[in-house]
Amino acid sequence: MILVLGGTSTTHQVMTDLENAGDRSLIISVATDYGLREFAARYPGRVIHTRFSLESLARFIAERGITRIIDTTHPHAREISAIARQVAEECAITYEDRVRPVAELEAEPGIMTCTGVDEAAVYLQNSSYQSILFTTGSNSIECFAPLAKRGYARVLPFENSIAKCVAAGFARSRIIALQGPFSAAFNAALCREYRIDCMVTKNSGAGSGFEEKREACRELGIELVVIGSPVTSLAQAPPAAR
Repeated sequence: MILVLGGTSTTHQVMTDLENAGDRSLIISVATDYGLREFAARYPGRVIHTRFSLESLARFIAERGITRIIDTTHPHAREISAIARQVAEECAITYEDRVRPVAELEAEPGIMTCTGVDEAAVYLQNSSYQSILFTTGSNSIECFAPLAKRGYARVLPFENSIAKCVAAGFARSRIIALQGPFSAAFNAALCREYRIDCMVTKNSGAGSGFEEKREACRELGIELVVIGSPVTSLAQAPPAAR
């Protein structure tokens, strides 16, 4: 039995590869309501909704006879990847890392990289930006609560996503509930419509929409604040007041 830790576009690629190879004995685990809705519809009877701990994953492996784990989780889901590696080693089963690589960012004008959400929030609070587009999802939106009146939150169109934004202080008129994928042209049009002067995103790798955001920001000449471990750190001060 194969356990696919899923929830991303890479999961679909892996599922196609497994099915083409004749592997039918498998389970996909997802950690979000969105993942459950999306994947259960496409892979009925094969999807479970859970957040594994060290103990629960070890127990699940024993109960289900798991012999191989394929990790296709989000690049920022470091905790579950670390858990899966450790448990696979302890249970003497195969762990396969299929997490998509993040973009390798070189120093360039218009991009500010931050190692975490908290660092990004501090940077933005000290900036002069007044119309920030947050595209980092609802799970971390509370970290940007002090900026709720200076930005817009683009999140998935689910009740819990919107509720988290409201709880963080975002007015409903500042919540953009949409489901991608989004093209660079769409991102640019949205930024023009809302007069966005800075966009915030995660460095989430190929196929995540990251490149389309970067292209839109380049086209419009607005800063892109990237959350993730950069290859080249872009040490720069917050933009001066305009």
